[in-house]
Amino acid sequence: MQAYRAEIDRIDAQLIALFEERMQVARAIGSYKASRGMPVFDEEREKEKLLSVRAAAKDARSADELERFFRAVMEISRDAQEELRS
Repeated sequence: MQAYRAEIDRIDAQLIALFEERMQVARAIGSYKASRGMPVFDEEREKEKLLSVRAAAKDARSADELERFFRAVMEISRDAQEELRS
């Protein structure tokens, strides 16, 4: 069990670093959109992203889980971009 937990901790550390990197880029995009009067939410882009995520999954269960994960990440990213407008 300890080996599994260590593996999860290693993976989580990578996820944290990648998430923080993604949020930096999302905020930069938010600034770009705000300076040009563009809306935060881009429905077509999100649909495209979710389709590509599902296509990258190795099995149907992973596809559903990945879609849930990316929906959450995109919501957090939108929230961060909206905060830039406040």
